[in-house]
Amino acid sequence: MSYELFIAKRYLRSKQTSGFISAIAYIAAGGVVLGVAALIIMLSVTNGFSGEVKDRLIGMNAHVTVQKYYGEMVQNEGEILAQVEQFAGVKGATPVIESKMVIAPKRGKKDMDGVVLWGIDSESFGRVSDLPKHLVYDRDKLLLGDLPEQKYPGIVLGEQLARRMVVGPGDEVLLVSFQNLELEDVMMGGTPKLWAFIVTDTFESGMYHYDDNFAFISLQDAQRIMGIAEGVTNIHIRVQNVDQAVQIGQALDAELGYPYRVSDWTRLFPELFRWMELEKWVIFIALSLIIVVAAFNIMSILVMSILIKTPEIGILRTMGAAGRGIRRIFVYQGLAIGVVGTALGCAIGLGVCLVQQHFQLISIPGDIYIISSLPVDMQVLDFLLVSLVSLGICLLASIYPARKAAALMPVDAIRYIM
Repeated sequence: MSYELFIAKRYLRSKQTSGFISAIAYIAAGGVVLGVAALIIMLSVTNGFSGEVKDRLIGMNAHVTVQKYYGEMVQNEGEILAQVEQFAGVKGATPVIESKMVIAPKRGKKDMDGVVLWGIDSESFGRVSDLPKHLVYDRDKLLLGDLPEQKYPGIVLGEQLARRMVVGPGDEVLLVSFQNLELEDVMMGGTPKLWAFIVTDTFESGMYHYDDNFAFISLQDAQRIMGIAEGVTNIHIRVQNVDQAVQIGQALDAELGYPYRVSDWTRLFPELFRWMELEKWVIFIALSLIIVVAAFNIMSILVMSILIKTPEIGILRTMGAAGRGIRRIFVYQGLAIGVVGTALGCAIGLGVCLVQQHFQLISIPGDIYIISSLPVDMQVLDFLLVSLVSLGICLLASIYPARKAAALMPVDAIRYIM
């Protein structure tokens, strides 16, 4: 053990140290503990909420989507599906027809609502979407209709949309199709086509964008409404590792080539994901100020310790200790407080997060936040970043007083012995 480290330990444990300085040392260490623990907990909670939003957004959408340029129909969807499903990293694929229509209840209230309508293949759609997990009434056969005496094709509505229309399973709704209807036709008295459907289920994904605007029918019914014999608008793809969706999408785009274009989930709500990342950094910077305040206490402790230990510093200098060695003694003192505070803060943060993960002690209103307990997602990089920042701040706080101690002249320091 170097003499600098040995003396630094003796100074920290010295019973001759002023009680006032000891109190400030505890306060400084406590500040570091509080700041580190708060950072760990808040970053983990932010990760948890971001993960929930990301999972729900991606769960209702495709990881990768294949379309044609200029909104043209994909006519050879069977060939594309076979080609895509053989691609490395792809978990499943399904054809989808997407259209925007108007929907209204067949009886009672006649207010109309706009709806994003997806025509899906009920056999394969569940392999690329979490929609079956979010069905409110948990029908075994999505869209196939297990209601008694069903007269019309089935439709699944978003729960918020269904509530606004005051409809539920067994109720009939009308889809208003303006497909192939030009303005001149309307001026000449032409009317849009009406298609009757029966609500077989509703879904509640927890994302208002979907629950309030989306509806699902079978692929064949969507083709019938749009007046097309074959073809789809999109091929939806789910990959085995969502973090590789961008690379897989780029590889698919290169293989399929023109006239197909491939996009991935990162293009969905990019502003939302950027905002969540920015929020995490704002929280990090704000809570780091707690550690900065604690660092000023560390600086104060070292300055007062230097004033008290000035004669001893003079003796060390006359015995041959270099200024570099004196500087290290007080840097080690500041770092020791930082290391203890950081370690305890990480331990407390880890403990609180683990307790919340396993016992869900902190609950939140499920009707507002979709989830019933505070989500927590601990990441190793967060622990490393917080620890490095905390130790870095404590190190910076130690440098100034340590340099002052090293600058003391032996003659001036020894003068205080008398």
